[in-house]
Amino acid sequence: MSADEGRRMSSQPDRAGRDRDRVIVDTGWGVKPDDQPANAAEARDDVCRVYRYDPSEPDVVRRMLRAQRQGFNTANRVRVESGRTSIFDINGDAFVIEGLTFGDEKLVALLQSLGAAFSPQEFRRLSPDEPVPREFALSRAWAWGAERPS
Repeated sequence: MSADEGRRMSSQPDRAGRDRDRVIVDTGWGVKPDDQPANAAEARDDVCRVYRYDPSEPDVVRRMLRAQRQGFNTANRVRVESGRTSIFDINGDAFVIEGLTFGDEKLVALLQSLGAAFSPQEFRRLSPDEPVPREFALSRAWAWGAERPS
């Protein structure tokens, strides 16, 4: 077995019939999954760059996060404006969620899933027509044992 074959995770074709071997790449900065593009320009043609938010859609937060991951690199910051939410990756490429704005409980769940450092109680008090956009860095890390009751 060659060294190249040893890194392959699968030799099965993807759903479109293309031969996409899943190769793990270590760039020295850590392991990056091969299903996540390095930037938006390298993403497949069928990924969405603008997500139309529907509050009645089941499991909508998970679907938004999957759509962002398939077309963009690691999320770096989030901007919430009146009428939309934008997730920026480490290259500055924006994934826009139209319709998700202040006052929506799913926005709090999305920000928590992304690791934004904010106060959910204060954020819930904002009205949907808040004139000032809010921006959050996505670098929050949970301390060991933080989930344990005190």
